[in-house]
Amino acid sequence: MKQKSIVALHFARFGGWQQAISLVVGCLCLVFPASTAEAQLNKTLHTDGWILAAAHAPGQQGSIWRSDLWVYFDSYAGGSAELFFCAQDQDNSSARGFLLEVESGDKVAYVEDVVDEYLDLGSGSWVGAIHYVADRHVQVYARVYSISADGSRSFGQLIEGIPTADFSIGSDSPDYPGSDEDQWMHASKHTSDGRFRVNVGVVNPTAVPTGAWIAIYDGGERPPGSTPTYFQLPPFSMRQFSDPFADVSGGDWSNYSIRVETEADGAGGFGYVSVVDNATNDAYFVRGVKRFSPDQ
Repeated sequence: MKQKSIVALHFARFGGWQQAISLVVGCLCLVFPASTAEAQLNKTLHTDGWILAAAHAPGQQGSIWRSDLWVYFDSYAGGSAELFFCAQDQDNSSARGFLLEVESGDKVAYVEDVVDEYLDLGSGSWVGAIHYVADRHVQVYARVYSISADGSRSFGQLIEGIPTADFSIGSDSPDYPGSDEDQWMHASKHTSDGRFRVNVGVVNPTAVPTGAWIAIYDGGERPPGSTPTYFQLPPFSMRQFSDPFADVSGGDWSNYSIRVETEADGAGGFGYVSVVDNATNDAYFVRGVKRFSPDQ
């Protein structure tokens, strides 16, 4: 595998690189209205995207987190993808890039413990997101998992790469259509006995710094005692909050939605929750979605 440092790409990537590539799916004997069919396509292939969370770090309840990475290319012609680790709470505009290549005849590149072994961050504890830019269509996956102290067991979650073009725009944008544009997570579970915790993450995939909020909702209202959290996100940065809604409804809830909203015109955001079983460190990952109806 060949590595090189690329800085200028972070400043140029929202020109030609930002175009998402749609995967065209043919359906035999079925005809849908154009707008509905377009909204329902599974647009997995792209050239510019994000793994929203990656880590090489200790965590709560004795967890030890690692991240493995797969990059799947859409042909056997070979290809390359530039990887950027975007550390939490930092301006990553000048993040160092690493080139991951596959030879002609191969389609999948795999890197074990990518944050520590490939992205050359040095020793220490690292939490962030991975931005990738490929020279052909790809799909990217990461397994973020905890290992036991003796290395004999692991528990983890799969995180699928998301096209950069899918981010939610800031509320100060003239085109902002309201809260349906924001990132919503609808599948969290929390318990007052400490069995389950819910971590909330936000990624800014743009070169524009922005303010952002996270809030929790019961239907269209915030539950009693819940307070939105406002914070700043630097360019190409992320923030993960450790169990920010632990006290809502006495700590017991499983049917609330969590919302992520960014602010600045030109900025944007992705949201996610990572729900962890504290007894085992098993976890599941929920990416944010927009609440548009199919005909939008």
